Amino acid sequence: MLNSIILGILTIVLALIFSLLHLAAAFAAMKEKNYSLGNTCILVGSCLTSLALAIFFFVPLATIILWIVGSSIICYGAYWNGRQQESQHISHHIIRGTLAALIALLFILL
Repeated sequence: MLNSIILGILTIVLALIFSLLHLAAAFAAMKEKNYSLGNTCILVGSCLTSLALAIFFFVPLATIILWIVGSSIICYGAYWNGRQQESQHISHHIIRGTLAALIALLFILL
């Protein structure tokens, strides 16, 4: 019982940090008038992941689906930004994708 509560809190905290960090990055890029496809994808994906967190306790299956779709869009947007700026940091993409997959797995385990 205690392990389940700790796992749930850890999942929500990690997902919230992931979602809000990318939302802040997208808003910062939009503030600088950088309306590229990558930044738009990051904005849409972070809105979807935030929505997934908002409905976590009401519709768990929709949370998992929204999280997977939203985090995939975020990862694609970050990849697209790297391609456009010609400065691919592949380690950032690997860490981002791994963290998104780990959070999705944690959502499935709950």
